[in-house]
Amino acid sequence: MDENEHTIEMVDICTIQIAFPVDTDEQAIGYKKKISDVLADIPQARIEFSLTPMPKRIKPSADRLAKSNQ
Repeated sequence: MDENEHTIEMVDICTIQIAFPVDTDEQAIGYKKKISDVLADIPQARIEFSLTPMPKRIKPSADRLAKSNQ
């Protein structure tokens, strides 16, 4: 094998996707920091962090339900 050639070794990885509602960006950042602290002893750990707006479903009021059922 030439000095410049590389071999590839396959390794298993663990992927966890977590989604939950937050009230503020600061709250989300706080949770991200807590998760980072838990994974601090794994130097290869990588965290992909994002905040995404999501429509909130609002429960219809009793009045609106009654009108829609007429």
